[in-house]
Amino acid sequence: MTFSPPSLKTVTAALRDFVSFESTHEHPEMKTECLDWIETAFLSKQLMTIQRDAVLREAPYLYRQHPDAQFLWFAHIDVVPGSKEQFSLTVEGDSAYGRGVKDMKGAALPFLMAYRDALDAGEDPPVSILMTSDEEVGGKTIPTLLKQGTVKTSVAFTPDTGSSPGIVVEHKGVVWAEIVATGKGGHSAMPWEADNPLFTLSKALTHLQKVFPPGSDADWHITVTPTMLQGSEARNQIPATATCGVDIRFPASICSSASDALKIVEGELSEGCTIREILHAHPLQTDDKHPLVLLIKELAEEVEGKTVDVRKEHGCTDARFFSELGIPAFLYGPEGGDLHGAREWVSLSSIIHQYILYRRLFEALQETDISL
Repeated sequence: MTFSPPSLKTVTAALRDFVSFESTHEHPEMKTECLDWIETAFLSKQLMTIQRDAVLREAPYLYRQHPDAQFLWFAHIDVVPGSKEQFSLTVEGDSAYGRGVKDMKGAALPFLMAYRDALDAGEDPPVSILMTSDEEVGGKTIPTLLKQGTVKTSVAFTPDTGSSPGIVVEHKGVVWAEIVATGKGGHSAMPWEADNPLFTLSKALTHLQKVFPPGSDADWHITVTPTMLQGSEARNQIPATATCGVDIRFPASICSSASDALKIVEGELSEGCTIREILHAHPLQTDDKHPLVLLIKELAEEVEGKTVDVRKEHGCTDARFFSELGIPAFLYGPEGGDLHGAREWVSLSSIIHQYILYRRLFEALQETDISL
């Protein structure tokens, strides 16, 4: 190792600044300020042009295209809403707490620090960089840039992993849908004159729970999770229709498309219920023997001093947009947990390990071309 990793104090100070930006969907100006900070703090010494633009006004992005890039590194700086206190970093031992410390400011930080320090050392890592700000609300930026041809790459890598350790090469596909139960509305004081669709909807949801049980992290099957309910707008009114939003997750090994998953669920609905799609996301599938996956695994095991598994993950990220176009994409990030929760956390020592991994990766890329 020809470099020295940053101290815990240095990492904590940078993470505190990063987390302080309330870069939620409701505060697009804070997203811009956060990207300004990143460009100034980590990218000011690079020689290539940095593109700053926005596909949507409320979702600015930053893009640096390296002419000899071996892969694209991408991350998002937007976070879900949280309390004011969560945008002030707190530290307890090796754990740092705050909104976005794991998802995914703390995950992006080690790359940014390693990239800056590599530039300071006279290196020019052959990596393109894309930082977006709309992943938490569905992500329009990456698919638009890929469709336009603004972003081009042969492989993409992001540290946007969930709580499970390991290199992630497969995600389930997603369908957000609404189940609608139809009945006859009326006054709740005279229920015999109506046909309450809430009972029909309840029966359908109970059946779906039996057919598509939640299972556990080890299970890899279709799940159907009710998320939003809507009936009448008055306490003494029986609605004519009742609606339930559902989140359907499906493995590519079971369903070849989102429409297949929707048809499977539709086939289990009771009479009086229909289902319609709101949006869908494709599964992520990448060969676990891809050269960059193998290189990251080798370096991670050297840094961590233990076996690093290549695995599947139930969540969904912007990596899916690359996979949809046949571009290999995968994920590997620092240790942390309680994503989107009140106690979201990240391991500070794990951030340092990630920093070392990136510096070693940059060195390895000088000798190995994995873009072929």
